Amino acid sequence: MNRDLRRIVDANLNRVTEGLRVVEDVFRFAFDDAVMQQRLKSMRHRLASQIDSSILIASRDVAGDVGFASEGSLEERRATTRDIVRSNMKRVQEGLRVLEEILKLESPARAGAMKEMRYECYRLERSMERACRRTLSRGLYLILTDPPAGYEAFAEMAAAEGIPAIQLRYKDDDAGMFLRTARALREITRGTDTLFIVNDRIDIALMSGADGVHLGQKDIPPKEARDLAGERMIIGLSTHTLDQVERSGSEPVDYIGFGPVFPPFSKKDHEPVTGVEALREAALRSRHPVVAIGGITRERLEDLAGIPFCCVACIDAVAKAADPAQETRALQARIGEIS
Repeated sequence: MNRDLRRIVDANLNRVTEGLRVVEDVFRFAFDDAVMQQRLKSMRHRLASQIDSSILIASRDVAGDVGFASEGSLEERRATTRDIVRSNMKRVQEGLRVLEEILKLESPARAGAMKEMRYECYRLERSMERACRRTLSRGLYLILTDPPAGYEAFAEMAAAEGIPAIQLRYKDDDAGMFLRTARALREITRGTDTLFIVNDRIDIALMSGADGVHLGQKDIPPKEARDLAGERMIIGLSTHTLDQVERSGSEPVDYIGFGPVFPPFSKKDHEPVTGVEALREAALRSRHPVVAIGGITRERLEDLAGIPFCCVACIDAVAKAADPAQETRALQARIGEIS
């Protein structure tokens, strides 16, 4: 391999190795994800076994690299830990593709190994999005408040149906039982497409390993919750007026709940009903995805057609249905139809 090709291999080997190490450390220290950390470490070691970096150093010419000064200011911008993961995984994938193409000139076998690692990165990237996601998919957001069949049965049903999220709204005073229930629901939803969110209690959310916490207007401020939870956890915030929606734009939250859109079935001391038009305005003004909440049934979904909400939160519409699983499927389907 001539010197020019060795320079290309050297630059891209460094790019891939450094990118893998950055992402590995994020999953090790920020996300405490030992499985993902080990997978990334293994890939680094496999890469090192394919290419001997020591023979490339002599070809390195940083001063003569015409592309060094053109790595612009965008490389310096990262808003969240997710951005760090995504940008570095793209670097890894691109670097592996370059290595694959150059090594085809010298060693088809090693080029094939680069291709295999590149496709493994694509698969890993999808798993990483799940691990560090802080966004809701459009659909049903099921709130569990002492459901008739029990918390675990409803969580199993929700996960089996693949709904975007469930929220544990535990209103008894027994904190120990709250935590045990949260941990049970965490295990049920682990590895599924259904996010598990704890209502009000950031401590319970953290101890149970929940995907997120939902805060009310009188709970701890979102900024304090974010400082405690870090980047991985979803934080939702209840809003009941358009002023609160506007103020939420500067908060470190991932979605807002807005309502009650209709008179709730489950709360007697609820906030004033907002109505459908206020929901429409909230969805248009909000900088965050909006979850519509309050008295929503399958029949009332018709009134929400055309409103750019993210999710619809339901409690009794599912919990008190004759067949909760069937009603969940029907709600999910109807939400998709009115989108």
